[in-house]
Amino acid sequence: MPNRIIKESICTSDTIDQLTWFEEVFFYRLIVNCDDYGRFDARLPILKARLFPLKSITEKQISDALNKLSTVGIVTVYEYDGRPYLQLVTWDKHQTVRNKKSKYPAVDGSEEASASENVKLISSEYNCNQLNSNASLIQSNTNTNTNPNTNTNTKTRTQKEAPQSEKVQFAENVSMTNAEYEKLVSTYGEANTLRMIEKLDNYKGATGKKYKSDYRAILNWVADEIMKKNKNDSVSISQECPTMSKNVANALRLVEKYSQGEGDYS
Repeated sequence: MPNRIIKESICTSDTIDQLTWFEEVFFYRLIVNCDDYGRFDARLPILKARLFPLKSITEKQISDALNKLSTVGIVTVYEYDGRPYLQLVTWDKHQTVRNKKSKYPAVDGSEEASASENVKLISSEYNCNQLNSNASLIQSNTNTNTNPNTNTNTKTRTQKEAPQSEKVQFAENVSMTNAEYEKLVSTYGEANTLRMIEKLDNYKGATGKKYKSDYRAILNWVADEIMKKNKNDSVSISQECPTMSKNVANALRLVEKYSQGEGDYS
């Protein structure tokens, strides 16, 4: 394992100052264990064994520290192929990359993606228009259907009739099978699933990025992004979008609450 660089600026860093003593030690031990691209296995037993082999540390302490590092923005956690990984956000600014490939996949499965490229895939901002659009989707799904002949399911008839294994289009740039869509709804709920589809659709439309599996791309980075952003979105609603209805705001708060539960690593 190559030597890692820790600069004296950490002593006056506002971000590091938000950490407890244990969280700061956790961060430094993480730095010396990450691969050349600032990535590492995020499974709790692995983190416990590699970072604290001689200490009596619980997985709950590891989970709490990891969540805190994610909250302050120096680590981001994502999933690829059903396994959690982590990325140190500012790795490229402080460390030297020697290897041509990472030991761990980026959110899109790439072994060559740099830390900054990986973070860019994970991170994106919602503006007021996107909030209103998402809120409208949530509101339309929470309205009571008084007409028994009216179908309020968000999936179209074509999507319903398609076989479970056949890909169907859920947005201009997003396709997946009905079975994959139902898995997302089962795991994250209808409102979150719609936000994920819209987010990936906007990202692909803006960048021209293509994925072998849009479903896998959603699992890899969108879910983690929503976990981080829902709280900020709901808090800023009254300031950024004052015309938003109370019912929609309440719906977004429910999304936030559910997403925070999904973000528990313990």
